[in-house]
Amino acid sequence: MQKIRAAGVALVTVAALSGGTLTAAAPAFAAEQCDPHVSRSYSQTTSGWWLIAASGTVENRKAKEVREEVAFETSGTRSTSVSSEVEASVGTVVAEINAKTSYSVNKSVTYTKGQKTTIVVGPKSTVHYKIGIMKRKFLVTKKRIYSNCKVVTSYGTATAADRTTTTS
Repeated sequence: MQKIRAAGVALVTVAALSGGTLTAAAPAFAAEQCDPHVSRSYSQTTSGWWLIAASGTVENRKAKEVREEVAFETSGTRSTSVSSEVEASVGTVVAEINAKTSYSVNKSVTYTKGQKTTIVVGPKSTVHYKIGIMKRKFLVTKKRIYSNCKVVTSYGTATAADRTTTTS
């Protein structure tokens, strides 16, 4: 928060030296000034699978890595949404979540049934996988700072679509 203090200046004026009268103007009060702006912070409150496009297990009994092609079993689209209290577009919120958190969310994610992807399994290993969209809910804390340095805090929510693949 950039603060600039308006200097209170005491002016001393000598009205009449000959009469011995010295008059001083009252000092002006210092007024704080800030650069007006809005900032938002994000904290995840919940997460869970919104759509699972493919899941399963791939077992590799061989001594070398294998790649198995799997097809999506489900079609669907999920999109990020933002409550009106946030006072920002979905695109802005997605960019801020990606920049300010460890998550990589999208405005919208689509999977199409039959579309294929490849699962890589190391030698003599078994991989359990899930591919889909995680629903991540965020508490959005918005701080608006006015030119007189007054801070007003308000809260909103964002529900974000996160393209996710998990393996174990």
